[in-house]
Amino acid sequence: MELNWFCDKRRMYRMDNLPSYHSTYHYWKQYQAFFPEEFRLGDHANPEEEWWESNGVHLHIDRLPAPESPIKILFIHGAGGNGRLLAPYARMLQLRGYEVVSPDLPPYGLSYASSGTRLNYDLWIKLLVSLADREYRKDGKPIVALGSSIGGMLAYHTSARSEYVQGLIVTTFVDTSDSDMRDQLAPNRLISRWGKRMMDQFPGLLDRIRISVKQVSRMELITNNSDLTRLIMNDPQAAATRVPLELLRTFLNKKPEVNPEQFDQCPVLLVHPELEPMTPLRFSQSFFDRLKVEKECVVLEGAGHFPIEQPGLNQLEEAVLRFLHKIQAKHS
Repeated sequence: MELNWFCDKRRMYRMDNLPSYHSTYHYWKQYQAFFPEEFRLGDHANPEEEWWESNGVHLHIDRLPAPESPIKILFIHGAGGNGRLLAPYARMLQLRGYEVVSPDLPPYGLSYASSGTRLNYDLWIKLLVSLADREYRKDGKPIVALGSSIGGMLAYHTSARSEYVQGLIVTTFVDTSDSDMRDQLAPNRLISRWGKRMMDQFPGLLDRIRISVKQVSRMELITNNSDLTRLIMNDPQAAATRVPLELLRTFLNKKPEVNPEQFDQCPVLLVHPELEPMTPLRFSQSFFDRLKVEKECVVLEGAGHFPIEQPGLNQLEEAVLRFLHKIQAKHS
């Protein structure tokens, strides 16, 4: 079934009948009821969809335009997600005057790799750096990288590589070079330790095997709402997508290219959910505390890993807007 899904995506691309969240895949519509009405998508407020080929990947991009936006936000999803899943948060920022660009990182969402392209964690970083550079060259607007879940560390890596990123916002810092962090992410230590050892020892044998991230992680903790969690875990463009073990192996082995003590690219905002059993605050806090740049940490009261609860959701909006205003002032 998974092979047919990728073949179908290639076939649609060749025929110029591109898959679309608007006309082809509608699963994401079920998420809207969990957000305040103001931020929900609909016929009046759907992202513009784009395709861009880079690094051997056909990248699907959701864009929420704001022509007068002084800043452009690169919104990065995590494992088991996609750009459209996060679109209500992007809509929140668009309504406040900011343009948001949200890619689907392959094989999640609608994006897919060309034949022969190896899907690994470094490819994800290369795609994000290339996209940040592309967006900056369009209009010269400063880029702010915004990462949700493991997208937080992806945003960190992107910021460290791209000279155009002038601000970094994350909901978590998932540093998998820390063995305790790896143990926290996995459902048990057999998977986090023995499973990793097997992938490291036999990459040629195991890298191309595809599994769902929910088989090797605590995806049942992705939200504190059982109905929303069930939707995400069954989403064929999100947590139900199968990913190659090469992507998982390289993610677990990734060390920060720039240690937090040496990171000097841009200011940092950590907006961490308070009621967060998947990646508790103490893990992000230890990484955050080592950063020497201008930084702020805001704990979102009552919010889970996927923050939909109040007052955390309002606090998220307020903290992000305050941070963006500071970045804007520096570059005006």
